[in-house]
Amino acid sequence: MNNKLHEPYSYKADPNVPSFDDTLPLIIFDGECVLCSSGVTFMMRRDPQGDTKFAVIQDALPRALYRHYALDPDAFDTFMVLADGVPHLRWRGVCKAARLMPAPWKWLGAAGRLVPDFIGDAIYDFVQRNRIGWFGERDRCFAPDAQMRNRFLSHP
Repeated sequence: MNNKLHEPYSYKADPNVPSFDDTLPLIIFDGECVLCSSGVTFMMRRDPQGDTKFAVIQDALPRALYRHYALDPDAFDTFMVLADGVPHLRWRGVCKAARLMPAPWKWLGAAGRLVPDFIGDAIYDFVQRNRIGWFGERDRCFAPDAQMRNRFLSHP
């Protein structure tokens, strides 16, 4: 990413990114990946009143955000946690997502930041490359149930 993309809220100046309510952290995940959607379900069950919003990469807004940050939304090689206008990717994204949850998960996320990025990213990349083979793929994009729907930026 170039330096301009590292600035918080840089996507607001990008005419290709639709405006959206970014006051709460947003977790973008692959709605067709069983591991990814199971992870979101896991988070919501452990933090049902949480302030984190979710969106699937199959929707237009997340795809525009990925393109803004020079990521390929079709390859989807990382999920993103967008918090305070800053994207957190790969291992940093996993740790940030955990830190957005109540204890003990936020403590695990904080402890995970002790792992150097080159090690955490290598682990993340290994799981990411094998996630579909290990866990499978959905026939249709993940759709939240009625209780979870208010936590989604849009309704897949």
